[in-house]
Amino acid sequence: MSNFARTLNFTSANEDGATELAALTLKPTDQVLCLTASGARPLDLLLGGPARITSIDINPAQNELLRLKIAAYQALGDEALHAYLGIAATRHRLDLHRKVESFLPPASRSFWSARRGVLASGVWNSGRWERVLRLGAIGTRLIRGRSIDTLLGAPTLSEQAGIWRTRFDDAVWHGAVRLLSQRWFWTRIVGEPGGAFLPSPAESAARLTGLFRRASENIFFRESDFAALLLKGRHTPESALPLHMRPEKFDMIRERLDRIHIAEEGLATLGASGFGPFDAFSLSDFGSYCSQADYDACWRGILAAAGPGARYCERVFMNPVQPGPALTPHIGIDLSRSAGLSVSDKSIIYDIRCGTLAPSR
Repeated sequence: MSNFARTLNFTSANEDGATELAALTLKPTDQVLCLTASGARPLDLLLGGPARITSIDINPAQNELLRLKIAAYQALGDEALHAYLGIAATRHRLDLHRKVESFLPPASRSFWSARRGVLASGVWNSGRWERVLRLGAIGTRLIRGRSIDTLLGAPTLSEQAGIWRTRFDDAVWHGAVRLLSQRWFWTRIVGEPGGAFLPSPAESAARLTGLFRRASENIFFRESDFAALLLKGRHTPESALPLHMRPEKFDMIRERLDRIHIAEEGLATLGASGFGPFDAFSLSDFGSYCSQADYDACWRGILAAAGPGARYCERVFMNPVQPGPALTPHIGIDLSRSAGLSVSDKSIIYDIRCGTLAPSR
């Protein structure tokens, strides 16, 4: 876990910010706790208009990435922002960085000065997860060819589902999913510590194939920024983009950047950190990296920092861990809303759990 906790693991976005906004129903007075990762989550949540977002990560590199993205909004115009990050092409990324770094605090300036190669190639595409998806997209293009464009151009959901079923959901896809469901693939090849907590390969493979079938019937892949990464290997200005990277949202994001506060902190230590109380929690898929004991410790930290009736949104990827029996009375789940958001979520690979918290005092 040590190397994973120091490197840039996630640099773009693979979650649907509209789901978090729908689950949390943010209000102008809300104090929000959010996990940083690529920075997409806190930036998307600004569109809900809360009073403050405390964005935490135990990985300092991911927090530095969020500081860089905030500085890029402050320093650059709309087209230059896409170009600087790596969504659009440019030969002048390091020139743009000279504008961006003037908005960075000194420690962050030093961090990025040591990573000029990452900046030059476009930080958006430089994460461990993004590299894996890019390699997968190359293989998909070789095998599926024009079927990818046919899938993305399907005029109706029923036609899309048929294309997925007949051209994608086959023995080759099932073999790839079986490989992705092996713990050794995640821990040794990808370098993802969360692989240690995967269920059995058969259970994981069945879950993944089921999620993609569900998505093919309920969302347009062309509207999914995660599908753009999975099938094309990268985002472009013309592809589906996360909310905070859509030009019509830029002005609102810029106006609210000062509401984000960044800290190196973990969920399990929230109770002792002095942060909170929080009205809403955007938790991503933290359970993917947890044993049962660690998962319960994180929930105890969340509950210790939660205000009465606080809302939460959690994503479940491959490790469907559940809170222990001592915690379940304090973690209410809205089953109907969670199910509906799981179906409509455009990031395909997650189930959603959302509800309200009843912390003991």
